[in-house]
Amino acid sequence: MKVLYDHQTFTGTQYGGISRYFYELMNAFSGRNDIEFELAIKFSNSEYLKEVSYSHPVGYQKLAKNRRANQVFSRLNRLYSSTKLSLGNFDIFHPTYYHSYFLNKIGTKPLVLTFHDVISEKYGETYPVFGKGLSGLKQKLLQRADVVISVSQATKRGILEYFEIDESKIRVVPLGNYLAKQALKTKGLNNNLNLPERYVLFVGNRDYYKNFVGFVEAISPTLAKDKDLKLVCAGGGGFKVEEKALFQRNHLQDQIVYHPIFNDSTLIELYEKAQVFVFPSLMEGFGLPVLEAMSCGCPVALTDGTSFNEIAEGAGVYFEAQNPESIQAAVEKVIYDTELQRLMRMRGYQRLPDFKAENTAQQTLAVYKELVNK
Repeated sequence: MKVLYDHQTFTGTQYGGISRYFYELMNAFSGRNDIEFELAIKFSNSEYLKEVSYSHPVGYQKLAKNRRANQVFSRLNRLYSSTKLSLGNFDIFHPTYYHSYFLNKIGTKPLVLTFHDVISEKYGETYPVFGKGLSGLKQKLLQRADVVISVSQATKRGILEYFEIDESKIRVVPLGNYLAKQALKTKGLNNNLNLPERYVLFVGNRDYYKNFVGFVEAISPTLAKDKDLKLVCAGGGGFKVEEKALFQRNHLQDQIVYHPIFNDSTLIELYEKAQVFVFPSLMEGFGLPVLEAMSCGCPVALTDGTSFNEIAEGAGVYFEAQNPESIQAAVEKVIYDTELQRLMRMRGYQRLPDFKAENTAQQTLAVYKELVNK
């Protein structure tokens, strides 16, 4: 059995949740006797592909920020993927994103489509940057797909809400905790990061549905009365002008700090030393940082009614994301109760075996075998 993956998610970015997902799948399959695969790509700046044995794309770092250059390399990669599809030397095609260039090229070969979220469907009108108008394309791909892999039950519910699809085609395969093994290796190690003694942790992008502004306003009273407590924002780029203005309006400019994420070890230490990791996002297809935090022994406070509930279950404290009092109460409940923190760490560790990276690969392989053996 041979699976063909295409270039899409690896072409223009160095890092990313979707490219990490496919990278980890291919790593898990590499060297196995019951599956072969090929990644159809010629040009990429992806950090994930720099040291793998199964792909050797040419990098173009000096042109990475040049829009026209990215378009050219994307077209060249698409041509290369199209050539591989035309040759037909594969049993299953698993595209790495939602472009439809391949629909007239795969013939009757089985198509597996991984569906990550319905953010563009729910927020596309409000935030066009997330793919306003993408739903029609997704509908075409869902209709053609032989199997649709949904990364969570919440995403499956979203697919059924926004699209016409035979539910029997959907398989829920949760993401794996790719940080877990690294967290075990580095546990107790100190990278000498310049971190506050007590802090609440926010990780990743802060724009749009991530609800960062609402979160800051919600915990402003807590920070105002507890001057030793800080908010550390990790990754997502430095603070924007409007964010700095928000901090100043709330007199918090000395209590909210930015910290870059240099590598997995940096991220692990940030989680390990935080009093609580807060994920106030209005919606996530899965929510990998929840697993990352729990694997590092970090208590988690999370938006209720999302995919977070099925990940953390009883290991999390939940709040209403658009209710400032609810967010504040949840954060304070955790940071001022050391016994609760201990219980949350224990419960978090107990959740981890259900989300091993090997499980994701094994369940995905089962999907492939199901199609080949039909």
